[in-house]
Amino acid sequence: MVKLYRSSWQVCLPWMAIIGLVFFQAGAASGADIRKSSKETCVLSLEGEIVSGDFSRLVEIAAKEFLGVDGESSARDTICLNSPGGNVTEGVKLAEFFYKNGVGTVIDEGAECYSMCAIMFMMGIAQGPEVTFVNRKLHITGKLGFHRPFLALKEESLISTKALAVAHDVALEDMSKIMLLANNLVPWSNSTMMRPDLIQEMLRHIGNDFFYIDTVEKAGRFEIELIGLSEQSAPPEERAYYACENSFHWQVGLMKDPVDVGKFTKPVTQDESVVKLLKTADGTGYYSVTSSDAGYSEAGCVIAVKGNGLQGCGYNGMYNVLLGQGACTVDNFADRSWGINQLASYRPGLTLKELGGAATSEDATSPRSIIGAKASATCAVFSTSGEREIERCEATLNINVIVDSRRSDRYEFVWPTGNKTIFARDGDFFTINGKPSIPYADDGYTLCALNSETRNRFCFKL
Repeated sequence: MVKLYRSSWQVCLPWMAIIGLVFFQAGAASGADIRKSSKETCVLSLEGEIVSGDFSRLVEIAAKEFLGVDGESSARDTICLNSPGGNVTEGVKLAEFFYKNGVGTVIDEGAECYSMCAIMFMMGIAQGPEVTFVNRKLHITGKLGFHRPFLALKEESLISTKALAVAHDVALEDMSKIMLLANNLVPWSNSTMMRPDLIQEMLRHIGNDFFYIDTVEKAGRFEIELIGLSEQSAPPEERAYYACENSFHWQVGLMKDPVDVGKFTKPVTQDESVVKLLKTADGTGYYSVTSSDAGYSEAGCVIAVKGNGLQGCGYNGMYNVLLGQGACTVDNFADRSWGINQLASYRPGLTLKELGGAATSEDATSPRSIIGAKASATCAVFSTSGEREIERCEATLNINVIVDSRRSDRYEFVWPTGNKTIFARDGDFFTINGKPSIPYADDGYTLCALNSETRNRFCFKL
């Protein structure tokens, strides 16, 4: 019997006295606490170490509490997980039950799910005669961690080769069961319930060194729904940019250097912008997005943004992947586009902590706040027609101020004429004089930003 815990595989054999535990000591565990949940997010809850017998207890309780397919799917049948892991054989049976019976999994606010629990979580799904889909939700304050199995032997211990061989075979047998689980297909898809690169990351991490699902990109790539998100407030150009890039890359793998709206190629004219507004109709903005992968091959999208809704189509020749039905125009957009998950509109490198998933108060490593500082600066405006205005200006700085758990910066510039330009940041939302803006770097200036309405560029140098 092998147990996968938060910090180790525990091999339980007659020779247990000579095989040491790395971190987690099970003690005389009586099994996970499985009961009807008092939360709206799930029907049942499972808390604590997973031991032999938990599967039969879950099946008994599920028969009373789960409703099954409600006409469309079993999406209502969900279980909240809060466990360090445990008995692999028992965990595999629980995970198989989730997958085959359409049980959704939830890691709720403040809950933690590691090792075998993490694999069980990944089997969350909704089954139905016509509608079937992955159904696993991670609260931004929850923790989800993966690591590989290992045997820990006390250095001074002697162990027979036969005992070690048996322990090795048991571990491999249980690992093969996990691989079979991982390779279950996502319904109506050629994707698997655990993507190969997630398995790869799991096998690269050992003991307390976990591979955490702790960014927007990891959640998106591995098809994990994040709950507890605040409403998206970024300007539509930014959302369109990320929706295009994420929709491509989440089909391929984790990016070595996640795209960032701040890395936009400097837009000299409207035609050279990375994001261009093509059309506005019925409250919907249609944007052309040139992917950072564009160059030797075509890579780009048309993205429609309406409130929190996103839809798009496009093609990335570097990886030969499609968004929707592939390359499209505004004219054939309705026929070729697909809906896009709102999560794709966030910066991929954004951490769950930055989303509000953990305390965001400043610590000793945070940059210090600057409030009301005065400085001389150079201000510049570059219009779409090519005209430019460069003048000395006076700046008032309020930097790294925490407001409602978000970082806020405010730069107020007074021109020689007495006119003001106010560049502000509230979390990930940037404005110029109250109008949405897109920041970018320029070697000659401290910071530049594109006014998304006027298309003029404002830069300053302190």
